[in-house]
Amino acid sequence: MFRDLFVDALRNIRAHWLRVVLTGSGIVWGIALFTALSAAGAATRDHYREKMEAIGRKVIYVFPGAVPRAGGASRHSRRVVLERDDPARLPESVLIDRAEPEIWLGPRVLKGGGHIKVVWTYGVGPDTGQIRNFRIARGRFITPADMAERRRVLVIGAKVEQRLFGRGSALGRTVRLDGHPFRIVGISPEKGEQMMNMGPRDDEQVLMPLPTAQRLFTASERIDYVIYEPRTRDEGWPSTARVRALLAPHHDVAPGVEEAFSFFNIADAIRLVDLINVAMQIFYLACGLLTLIAGGIGVMNIMLVAVAERTRELAVRKAVGATNRDLFLQLLCEAVVVTLTAGAAGVALGAGLIWVMAALRRSSTPSQFLVPDVQFSLATGLIAFGVLVAVGVSAGIAPARRAARVDPAVALRDE
Repeated sequence: MFRDLFVDALRNIRAHWLRVVLTGSGIVWGIALFTALSAAGAATRDHYREKMEAIGRKVIYVFPGAVPRAGGASRHSRRVVLERDDPARLPESVLIDRAEPEIWLGPRVLKGGGHIKVVWTYGVGPDTGQIRNFRIARGRFITPADMAERRRVLVIGAKVEQRLFGRGSALGRTVRLDGHPFRIVGISPEKGEQMMNMGPRDDEQVLMPLPTAQRLFTASERIDYVIYEPRTRDEGWPSTARVRALLAPHHDVAPGVEEAFSFFNIADAIRLVDLINVAMQIFYLACGLLTLIAGGIGVMNIMLVAVAERTRELAVRKAVGATNRDLFLQLLCEAVVVTLTAGAAGVALGAGLIWVMAALRRSSTPSQFLVPDVQFSLATGLIAFGVLVAVGVSAGIAPARRAARVDPAVALRDE
C-alpha cells in the first residue's frame, strides 16, 4: 500500500515538477537559513568571548587616581602613587585569588638574532601570566626566584621572536634590551588579534621581572597599576570596594573617596558582548523560524492549488471506489515526499553556506579576527529538518482533508 502511494506521489510530482520546485525552494531556503544562522550565532558568541578573554578571563586593573588636598580645590589635588607592596595586600580579602604589580616601560630597543627592533616592555610578577592569560608555548614564565634575585630574563611574544629570529628559536638566546644583556626564558604562543588589550597585543610584548625593571629602568619602588583576579567573575565588582578599603589606609585616603582608584573590569566588557550576542541569536532564531513558517505556508498553498487543479481526477477516483482515506493518504504522501526531499536539500545547502563562511574566514588574517569559526552541527540540521517536516506535513493535512471530502457528482458536474 505504502509503495503504491509513494509511486503515485512520485508520478504526480513529476507531472507538476515546476510547482514542486517552487514549493520546495521555500523549504530548502528555510532549513538552510535556520541551520546556517544557528551555527553562526553560536560561533559568534564563542568567538568574541574568546577574543575578549585574551586579555584575561577575570582580570581587573587598578589604576591610581587623584584626591583633593585640604581645601578641596581641584588644582590642589594629590596624585595617588601605587607601591610594589600594594598587590600583596589584596589577597587578604577572600574575594581575591591573586594580584600582581605591573610597570609599563614603553618602547625599548631590543637587539638579537642580527636584528634591531623596538618592542613594548613591561615589568611583571610571577602570577601575571595566569591573571592576564599570557600563556607559554616554550620555556617558562617569570618565577619568584627571578624576582628575588632580580635576574635579567625575558618572556617574549610570538611576534617578537619572529621579528628577531625569523624561523629560528629564541629560547635560551641572549639579547640586549637598551644595552642591557638579557636571556630569553619563555616564548608565548601566537594569540593573533585581540578585541581588547592594555597597550599592544600580547604577541608584541616583552616581559621581565618587576624588580629588574625597577633597578635598571625606573630606579623607583613606584608601580603603574595593579592587576588582580577575583575568585569568580560575579565577585568582580564587590571586590573593587574591598580593594579600595585595603589600599586607602596605606595612601592616606579615606575609603569612600572613589577618585583615588579607578578600575577596569573585563567582566563588564564581556557582559556587554554577551548581551549583543543574545540579541543576535534571537534575531537569527526569529529569521530562521519565520522562514520555516513561510515554507510551511507555501506547502499548504501549493497543495490547495493541486487539489483545485485535480478536482476531476480526484472525483473520478472516488467514483470508481477510492475511499476518503485513500485520497487523504495520497495527497498527504505527496506533501511528505516534497517536504522530505526539500528538507534534505536544505540541510545540504546549509552545510554549503557554512563551508563558504569557513573558507571566507581562512582567506586572510583580518578575516580570522572578524569572522567566527562556524562549524556545521548535524544536531542543528536534524532539528531544523524535523521541524520543517512537521510543519510541511501539518500544512498538507488541510488540503488532503479537502480532497477527501470531494463530492464526485458535484465535482464532475462543475467540470
